[in-house]
Amino acid sequence: MVINDYKYKAKRMKDGKIVRGMAEGPSKAIVDQFLFDNGLRAIEIEQHASIIARLNRITLNKVIKETDLIFYIKQLSSLLRSGVKLNEACEILATQQTNKNVRRIYYGIYYEVNSGQSLSDAFKSFPREFPRLLVSMVSVGEKTGDLETILSEIGEYFEQQYRLKSQIKSTLMLPIIYFIVAIGVAIFLMVGVLPQFESMYSTLGGDLPGVTLFFMNTGNFIRDNILFILLGMIVFITLIVVIYKRSYGFQYFISALAIKMPIFGELVKMNNLSRIASTLAQLMKNHVPLQDSLMNTYETIENKVYRKMLITAQKNVNSGDLMSQAFEHHYASEVVFTRMLGVGEKTGELGKMMNNLSKFYDEDSDIKVERLKKAIEPLLLIFIYAMILVMILAVMLPSLTLSDQLS
Repeated sequence: MVINDYKYKAKRMKDGKIVRGMAEGPSKAIVDQFLFDNGLRAIEIEQHASIIARLNRITLNKVIKETDLIFYIKQLSSLLRSGVKLNEACEILATQQTNKNVRRIYYGIYYEVNSGQSLSDAFKSFPREFPRLLVSMVSVGEKTGDLETILSEIGEYFEQQYRLKSQIKSTLMLPIIYFIVAIGVAIFLMVGVLPQFESMYSTLGGDLPGVTLFFMNTGNFIRDNILFILLGMIVFITLIVVIYKRSYGFQYFISALAIKMPIFGELVKMNNLSRIASTLAQLMKNHVPLQDSLMNTYETIENKVYRKMLITAQKNVNSGDLMSQAFEHHYASEVVFTRMLGVGEKTGELGKMMNNLSKFYDEDSDIKVERLKKAIEPLLLIFIYAMILVMILAVMLPSLTLSDQLS
């Protein structure tokens, strides 16, 4: 649904005062109804289409941030629990939103619901902003008549996934920051400090130590070819991105490599297995059929290895085999995950077992992330200290060598 900006002139019904303002909506008729519902009788309504407004609507990525979506779902659930009607709740949340692009989407949801559409169908109008899992769960809530409870549960699910993702990101950012700082300092020394020794030694006729000469030549190369180096990096990154987008084989290779990486692979495993368990638990708890649950879970996973495992699980279910066979003896799975999945299938309590597994991963995530941080820190310190030692030698050895040569 396209939401446009409209200028309006209207009479306030309670006192007859003429007011002017801006409103958003898919058509003049709906804006007119919106003004009437808010105590205004429209006199003039004109579409306002400026170049700046059009440019502001251009977005490259998702407009609604993950934290904003969680807040929206939880607030919507709270309003419904308080007895507020669905269309009024959608209007309240749209009105209080300060970000124009987000508000435009929320108003789109409101207009859809106010015109008689279901909330799940309204979410479908914005597939980039509202995940398929959310749409499916909302649809279940509408059919069972317990929408506010479903919204509360799915809000907690998204919040749990966001917390786990944030923990993993913070753990991964630590070595990246260390590495960037170390490389930056090394380049500064090679480009800005070491070349000064070259002119001094050339004047005195001394010979530079090998380690200093190596870093000095590297610095000279970087300084003389900086434009080509930057251009090469841009071309290389662009090429990798293009190949990744177009080649499923390369995507699968990167996904498998991420799982098999030392230390960091454990984070990838935990993130994906936790998401699979949590999503299946959430869907099966609300009586979504297993095939549909697997399909929705597939949509929440980005790693191609786990996606392939879920496809195999779907095929197993179709052919009457156990879903857990897709995860058995696989390098991307864990024993606890496979066994609990198998027990749930054999006892007929798969949903309950997935819920227990989800709680296990939720409680275990803090321990695993902290353990991985402690494993990463010594390696980072060794790397930093080694680089500092080498750079100190590169800077200090010329002075010591020069003293020996002069004496």
